[in-house]
Amino acid sequence: MNKKKITVGAFVLMILTSVFGVTNIGIGFYRMGYAAIPMFVIGGLLFFVPFIMMATEFATGFNKKSGGIFTWMKESVNLKYAFIGIMMWYSSYVIWMLSKSLSIWVPLSFAIFGEDVTINPVMFGNVDIGPFILGIVGIILMLVIFKIVSSGASKLTKVTAVGGLSVIALNFILIIGGLIAFVLNGFELQTPLTASSLVTSPNSDYQSIIPFLGFVVFAVFAYGGTEAMAGIADDLENPQKDVKKGLFLAGIFIIVCYIFGFLMVGASLSWSDFPAEVTSMSALFIIMQNLGDTIAGPGSMLGQFLMRFSAIGMFLSYLGAMIALAYAPLKQLIEGTPKEFWPSSFEKVNKNGVRVNALKVQTLIVIIFIAVKSILSLINPEGAAALYELLITMTNVGMTIPYIFIIYAWYKFRENDQLPKNIILIKSQFMIKFCLISTMSLVFFGNIFTIISPFLVGDYSSGIWTIIGPVVFSILALLIYSNAKDKLPK
Repeated sequence: MNKKKITVGAFVLMILTSVFGVTNIGIGFYRMGYAAIPMFVIGGLLFFVPFIMMATEFATGFNKKSGGIFTWMKESVNLKYAFIGIMMWYSSYVIWMLSKSLSIWVPLSFAIFGEDVTINPVMFGNVDIGPFILGIVGIILMLVIFKIVSSGASKLTKVTAVGGLSVIALNFILIIGGLIAFVLNGFELQTPLTASSLVTSPNSDYQSIIPFLGFVVFAVFAYGGTEAMAGIADDLENPQKDVKKGLFLAGIFIIVCYIFGFLMVGASLSWSDFPAEVTSMSALFIIMQNLGDTIAGPGSMLGQFLMRFSAIGMFLSYLGAMIALAYAPLKQLIEGTPKEFWPSSFEKVNKNGVRVNALKVQTLIVIIFIAVKSILSLINPEGAAALYELLITMTNVGMTIPYIFIIYAWYKFRENDQLPKNIILIKSQFMIKFCLISTMSLVFFGNIFTIISPFLVGDYSSGIWTIIGPVVFSILALLIYSNAKDKLPK
């Protein structure tokens, strides 16, 4: 039976729904105001469009082999490089779980209380133990997720699909609601759009040049996940003809959606009206509440509804993602790499088909990260608000550094005439080198600026935590490889 083919329009919509996110608009607008717009345009044109073409060439070239990005890197460079790269990729999910275990309570707080009570100081003597309590609750959540996944109950993610649907609905609500607010406000933006607003952040934390430039990492992160869509290129009706058209349309459409999204936030909210206690984690819910109040009047039921609807949706979406991602990346890491890298106990699966010993080790690693960060919060109190900003930055860095490995491997892939290439999208040598330099420079220098920014202001703790995931897992990868290289088949 022939597999049903995908049209160009469906291909564009699949990429749009997997990449575009209203949460990125909320965080971006809070951190940068309209200055996020040129950053997102740069990220879209110089990273997203060329990178998804790279990933498509990879995926279609190795479509007969399993292993995903590990196979791409191994065949293009070598086994050691691929293993370090896949460990960097895997570490991003460990850091993501650390982040979500501590911050998932923000949307839950908005859903229940209509505000973020997690940032309220919890004083024990002269010390705010709020972040420490978040750590305890986060550890309990990781143990619960371990139990759910190991018992084979990960199908519970279907229940939380309602969260994903509500998040998709939020994209439309923000755009349509913003248009209505724009009309009701006499076709005037509440946050004025000026030349200065496009190059200067209203947020004092991003007004100096280094953190401002470092924001490009978030712009790259906002286009993340594109490599997962590359594998469906072969399912298009006419891959050779339609892939490039679909990718170009998707890239332009997503960039335009982000630009329009930022403007629609500014149509209903003046940046200066953000409350003093707002954080990057809570910005979206403040925006949605303000959108409802702009349309229906201050203190309206619509404002409360939109705020709580978005909070419930984000909480369920995060919970479902945590359950799914607690095992999927781990499974791909172990099954996609040589078994010699792993203890024999990792090979065993329980009656539910789960590599429970490997899952135990992963859960323990995340819990250790949580425990260390929580204990240090008692020694160096910083409050939950600062913790949330750090967690987002850690996730951005952790999720984008693996792209450096994939991009270089793609260059080696294109230079090797012996490797299979079913679809070629970047044809001339000039464009190959341009795409290599533009994507690599954006990710590399964006991360450098992000990492050094806290060190420049004397915040060594945040600087170390920003890079701790990639550093720990790169060392771990080298140790594992060194221990296993003599056991590998020649």
